[in-house]
Amino acid sequence: MRRKLLLSSVSMMVLMVGATALPRVVHAQEASGETAATGDDTPVMTLSTTPSGETDGETADGKKKTAEMVVISERDKAGLLEQQPSDLLFGIDKPLLETARSATFVSDDTLDAYGVTTVNDLASVSPGTFTASFYGVEGAVNVRGLLAETYFHGFKRIENRGTYQTPLGSTSRVDILRGPPTANFGPGKVGGSMNLEPKTAKISEEAGYLTELTGEVSGTFGSYDKKNGSFQAGIPMSFGNTDGGIYVYGEIEDSGSFYNGIDPEHQLLQLTGDFDMNNGWSFKMGGMFYHSDGYVQTPGWNRLTQDLIDNGTYTTGQNTGLTDSNGNGYLDAGELPAGGLGYYPPYYFGVAQVYRQLDTGVGTTHLSPHDVYISDRDFSETYTVTLFGDLVHKYDDGSQLKFQLFFDSLGNERFVSYGFPADYEAYTGEARVSYSGSFAPDLAFVPFTLDYNVGVSNRYYSAIKKESYNYGGIALDRRDLSVGATPTDTLGSPFDAGSGYGWDNNVESTWNDAGIYAMLDSNLGNAIDITLTGRYDWYAAESVDRGTLCYCTPGHQYNDDGKFTYSAMAMVPLPYGFRPYVTYAKTSAIEFGQVGDVAPSNLANGSWLSDGDLTEVGIKLEAFDGILTGSVAAYRQHRTIFDTVSGSVDKTEGKGVELEMRYLATDNLSFTFAGNAQQTKILGSYNAFYYFRPEDFGLDPIDYYGGALAVYDFSDMAGFTGNSYYAGEIEDRRIPEIVASLFATYTTDQYSWGQLGATAGVKYVSETAGLSANPVHYPDYYLVQASAFADFYDWKVQLNVNNLFDEEYFTPLQDLYGDIAALPGKGREWRVTATYRF
Repeated sequence: MRRKLLLSSVSMMVLMVGATALPRVVHAQEASGETAATGDDTPVMTLSTTPSGETDGETADGKKKTAEMVVISERDKAGLLEQQPSDLLFGIDKPLLETARSATFVSDDTLDAYGVTTVNDLASVSPGTFTASFYGVEGAVNVRGLLAETYFHGFKRIENRGTYQTPLGSTSRVDILRGPPTANFGPGKVGGSMNLEPKTAKISEEAGYLTELTGEVSGTFGSYDKKNGSFQAGIPMSFGNTDGGIYVYGEIEDSGSFYNGIDPEHQLLQLTGDFDMNNGWSFKMGGMFYHSDGYVQTPGWNRLTQDLIDNGTYTTGQNTGLTDSNGNGYLDAGELPAGGLGYYPPYYFGVAQVYRQLDTGVGTTHLSPHDVYISDRDFSETYTVTLFGDLVHKYDDGSQLKFQLFFDSLGNERFVSYGFPADYEAYTGEARVSYSGSFAPDLAFVPFTLDYNVGVSNRYYSAIKKESYNYGGIALDRRDLSVGATPTDTLGSPFDAGSGYGWDNNVESTWNDAGIYAMLDSNLGNAIDITLTGRYDWYAAESVDRGTLCYCTPGHQYNDDGKFTYSAMAMVPLPYGFRPYVTYAKTSAIEFGQVGDVAPSNLANGSWLSDGDLTEVGIKLEAFDGILTGSVAAYRQHRTIFDTVSGSVDKTEGKGVELEMRYLATDNLSFTFAGNAQQTKILGSYNAFYYFRPEDFGLDPIDYYGGALAVYDFSDMAGFTGNSYYAGEIEDRRIPEIVASLFATYTTDQYSWGQLGATAGVKYVSETAGLSANPVHYPDYYLVQASAFADFYDWKVQLNVNNLFDEEYFTPLQDLYGDIAALPGKGREWRVTATYRF
């Protein structure tokens, strides 16, 4: 049924394409180089006649030719198409549609038109990017079913797994790369990555820099006390023989949210400078400061049952077996029972424990999706500083030498009142030197070109991670959400002086990665394009855990190793704009903890480095000189996931099909489709620490909601369920098998006073569930989004509405609480943005 739905969505896209008149293509001989009149409203575009034997987009001597695109720039009002090739993402100056990799470029115009404000919204514009809840904080994106890495201007940032909401307003473009990072980015896992490119004063390589002061001031208000203000300005600067400019972007958020008790706020300041000294040298530099407060984590709803999801029936009741004896508003460590609130089968099944039974107020009620797991004691405050610098020398033959520096730092303190405190400090620095260019030897028998990029890099990373959870106090189901937080379901933390809590884990970790890489892209006779990349990295890592209850390998741990990674890609250009390709990649990467740290136990047992591989085949399409573009890709990948609690490294296998289409139907109307069908499996025995519902053990929830049921290894479940499922494969049902979105954008012609426009679309997400043998299932759903704008003179006013029809839905958590908590989806939200340009 799900696959039929995806096929129906694709069919709908095809029907709309067919229903809208395709442009009539007129060859140069007929139109004499001008746009021909057709006598009707069918849009016309002029193409040069391609000599016999040439492929689309290239000439017989092997050099790239620029297609005559008469109507494309006017049609692409939503910024759907790549404006010009960039060597940033792929390491080679090459268009996306001619690259044998699956990727999506999302411009700031597209982000604006489609109402994309967080990384979770990217599923509307890029296939394979559905992201399960990381406690409601939209930090990192999932790609192809697993956590992706985040980059800034081509450099990997500090890990952000629900630490703070990743800002998108300051970016000029978001790049979603499916598969491993390219060799120039450094080593990484298969799956995918997201790169954010900051706004600059440089318009493009062809258009150069801003020539006059330009900028805008925006104010946004909306439902649930939404308040956001931003300012941006591009300032041209020339001195001596140097041309360029600086670009400044600032943003302030101070809002409420759909969820009661969560009031996020942040401040962001970004500054970039881009200059050309007109003697072959150019340099770019920039920095971003970010501070956030109030992006507190919440698991959402606890006490999950199918009746709760289907009918909203919530089990009420509290336990009175524990008391806040000193009246400070929470449970001190000394007020917890011996051994904590955790309950680990098969132990203690027959032991009476007064703290685990609900003994007052037991019954049922209905919850509002606004009411989630939160308390006044919850907090999360984050600071980040990000800096970069590029110094580039371009030679007369087109080759260039590039020196790059990057720095990123993070500081975060957080507390979640079910008993999880954390204190993170991390910074990283990286230096790169690269040389790229191309040459075309004069071969009599066949045209041949070769582009190359070679370089060296060194990255240093330092992290201090303080966390507490081993003391056994965490019990999500203890709180009755219909009552709210009380002193006997709220725990203290090391932030509370005299509470008796310490840092169970206190990891001090550093690592260094020195690498060398080479990338070669060859075109043989315009008949086949082959790309080979490889890099060798020498890693050295050391770590120590000084926590009071770490259950870790004691003492200072050190390990080092070298790993070679590579990829091979081939693409064949065919008539009518079809370009089939195949990609194979082998990867190696460090197993990171929550803040990019390396666990001492993994260094001791040698599991700190892991391997992965990817096989991908696909077809890219560029028809009518870019009016209809798209791609379809099928993949199979193997990579690992790291459990930060148990320290286990488990293997996964993912496979799927992704489809992306962008169609500029007329001068005013465009359509996009993004969809994927995927499946991710955890292979072998899943060794992760994991929480379960009492029902999974055949127990009465009323007798156990006061505590927490967990296993150290999924195989521990076999004795209770009789199910050998856990010794084989576990399908990760927290990621939906099918996600598909279809959007349309209409923009009027440009009049003397301005123009109007609107975007509307629907996103479909198939059923999800937990990992247990008999989990709670969350039904599939459709979300409708719509926006409209009026652009007149120096003003623009835009209205965005998310979840237009107020659809009820749920998003499962993506880590060890995935079976006992789920986040109710946000209902209808609206916002209005007024922008003044100068």
